[in-house]
Amino acid sequence: MSNPVAVAPQPLVRARDLCKTFGAQRALDQVSLELYPGEGVGLLGVEGAGKSTLVNILGGTLAPDAGELWVDGVRQRFISPLSARRVGIVAVHQRPDEGIAPGLSVAENLLLDELCLPGADFLLNRKNLLQRAETIAAGLGLDLPLQLPVERLGQADRQLLVLARAFALQPRLLILDEPTAALSDPDAERLLELVDTQRSRGVAILYISQRLSDLQRVTNRAIVLENGRISREVNTRHLATAAYTLFGDATQSALPQQNLSVPFLERFTRTGFIRNRAEGRVVREQVVGVQMEGEVRQDRTK
Repeated sequence: MSNPVAVAPQPLVRARDLCKTFGAQRALDQVSLELYPGEGVGLLGVEGAGKSTLVNILGGTLAPDAGELWVDGVRQRFISPLSARRVGIVAVHQRPDEGIAPGLSVAENLLLDELCLPGADFLLNRKNLLQRAETIAAGLGLDLPLQLPVERLGQADRQLLVLARAFALQPRLLILDEPTAALSDPDAERLLELVDTQRSRGVAILYISQRLSDLQRVTNRAIVLENGRISREVNTRHLATAAYTLFGDATQSALPQQNLSVPFLERFTRTGFIRNRAEGRVVREQVVGVQMEGEVRQDRTK
């Protein structure tokens, strides 16, 4: 009896040779990537590396000058964020206020995408609107004041509201840009628990963050952009490697000596990449571990 042949998983999203130019600036230069259902992928790079351009193309805000984008094996040509959402790609950008509609209630904001669809009757039936919003919030484990004006929400609840609205669209690829940047540790944990739940349900996550703990929590690998091109892919379970890669000096030979200086850790802490001293100690241990592994490999090759 022959053994069954393992079937390789198929990517949910496949991009091939994406290019985008703004004037004389080449924002993306032949970027190719694959994203699979249920995986978390980090998107790293310094400011101006091309992260926002790539996210806007995947989310339908921008059209590439060249290249191809495939979803479930079908080539796509997005003309708007709505066309991306129709195939399950939803982007949540860094500033939550850009996704909030003032003058409406929390419930209306939660259902804003549905309210904008042709034939929506929620405005004619407030009871149905509130029940629908309560169902979504309860399914996500969120306790939001649905009947209050959205302006009365704090920053953390606004971020959770925008994320909940994205979840309500039942995305297949969710793109998150620094979702915890303005949140306290407890509020960030609430948000990350929601992301964990979505991943467990098979939603792919493309995650932009400068926080090591977020990257390690949400992603397994990260794509690094430099000057509009993918320069490398790293395993984000390795804290030290992710840190050096994000700051643009990540090579094995560039790792510091085992006796790490205080300014090294302070540099990451000031930028928000390391939240506290405990996380800094983990980074120190990881760097030392990488160095020791490198020394062992060198000894074996001698």
